Amino acid sequence: MDVLAAMKVFVRVAELGSLSAAGRDLKLSQPAVSQKVNALEQHLGVRLVNRTTRQLSLTEAGQTYYSRAKPVLAAVIEAAELVASSELTGHLRIQAPTGFGQMYLADIAIAFQLKHPGLTTELMLDDRYVDLTEQAVDLAIRFGTLRSSGLIARRLGTLRRILVAAPDYLDQHGIPETPEELSTHRQVRFSWAATDDTMPLIGPAGSLLVVVETSFLANNTFVLTKALVGGLGLGGAQLPQIQDELAAGKLVQIMPVYQYAPLDVHAVFPMSQYVPAKVRGFTDHLKSALAKII
Repeated sequence: MDVLAAMKVFVRVAELGSLSAAGRDLKLSQPAVSQKVNALEQHLGVRLVNRTTRQLSLTEAGQTYYSRAKPVLAAVIEAAELVASSELTGHLRIQAPTGFGQMYLADIAIAFQLKHPGLTTELMLDDRYVDLTEQAVDLAIRFGTLRSSGLIARRLGTLRRILVAAPDYLDQHGIPETPEELSTHRQVRFSWAATDDTMPLIGPAGSLLVVVETSFLANNTFVLTKALVGGLGLGGAQLPQIQDELAAGKLVQIMPVYQYAPLDVHAVFPMSQYVPAKVRGFTDHLKSALAKII
C-alpha cells in the first residue's frame, strides 16, 4: 500500500467530512476513496472513521492521526520542492470577490499561468466568505477587517472608496452637501453589508453613520456600478473600478470631504508550518501587479 497516497486521501476526507466530497476534490471515485481509507485503517490496525448512511466522523484515533498526518504531508511537499527545479507544479486554487476578480485578478492569474505552464490555476469568483480548508482553497482575497485568526494574511494594498451618483439622479434629487442632507436620498449598496440602511462615512470630524434608505442591493460590484450609473441612488464605490465612469461623466463624486473607510486588501491562506512554493510565488506576483493598479 502507498501509505502517503492513503494518508493524503484520509486527510481530505477528514477536512471535507465526506468520502464523495474528497473524491471530487482528488478526482477519485467514492469507492476508490473508501478503499484507500479502509486500507489505511487495516495498515494501522485502528478505525479512523465512523461511517453511517448519513454522516461521517473521525474516531479519537482518527483525530489524532489527522493532526499528525497533515504536517507530515506538508513536510513531504516541502522536501520535494526544495530539491526540485524552480518550475511550479500542482493545482493552485484561488478564491476572490467577483468584481475584484473580473477587473484585476483574471488578467493577473492568466499572466502567472503563462509564466508557469506546469501549474494548473483555478480561479473561483464568489462574493461569499468561503472556508478555505473545506473548499481546498490555497489562497483567497479578502477585503477589510479579517474575520479569522486561523489564517496567514499578507497585505496587498488599499482600495479607496468614494461617494458617487449619476448626474441624472442629482438633477432630479439635488446634490447633497452635508451628511444630514443624505437622509432625503436613497442609496445603492452591497447586499451583505453589515450596516443595513446606515451609510458609514469618514469626514473632517471623524467617523459617522448616516441613515439613508436603500433603493437597490446586489452582491456584485459590477451590478452596483450599473445601478449607480442608472440613477437608482447614490452610494460608495471603489475608486479604481469606476475610473472609466468618472472620466466619461456617467458618475460624479459628491461630498468629497466625506468618504467610506478605505478597504485593505489581503491575500490569506490556511495556517501551516509550511506555505507551498506555488502560493508564495503567486502572492509575490499578485502584490507586484496590484502595486501598479491600486
